[in-house]
Amino acid sequence: MSENEQIVRRLIDAFNRGDVEGVVAAFAEDCELDEPPEMPDGPRGYRGRDGIREWMSNLRETAAVRFEPRSFRFSGDLVVSEWAASGRGRASEVPFEWTSFVVLRIRDGEVVRAQAFLSAKEALDAAGLSG
Repeated sequence: MSENEQIVRRLIDAFNRGDVEGVVAAFAEDCELDEPPEMPDGPRGYRGRDGIREWMSNLRETAAVRFEPRSFRFSGDLVVSEWAASGRGRASEVPFEWTSFVVLRIRDGEVVRAQAFLSAKEALDAAGLSG
């Protein structure tokens, strides 16, 4: 398993455990995280480690989201990973599932940018790996 894959797996494991500081530690101080524009509350961008805390709080507290990594593709400092998401709405108790394709740029052992898409093609295009 590559170092970059280990970083992403540790991030997901910490998220699923509800370990906020474990997730934050995976990201650089100047990080950026962008959700897909199709998300129900509209496109959201999070900046810095406080933004990562907000992102995690939003997903874990309102929807009890869990991620399962399904695949990894690597190119230099980029990782494109398929994540199966599932959970249950906290207020509605309605179960849900979706799949995200996440492009992560890793620098010096930390995620500096994470951008999620709802299609593999969009993610591969964003990473410059579609050709």
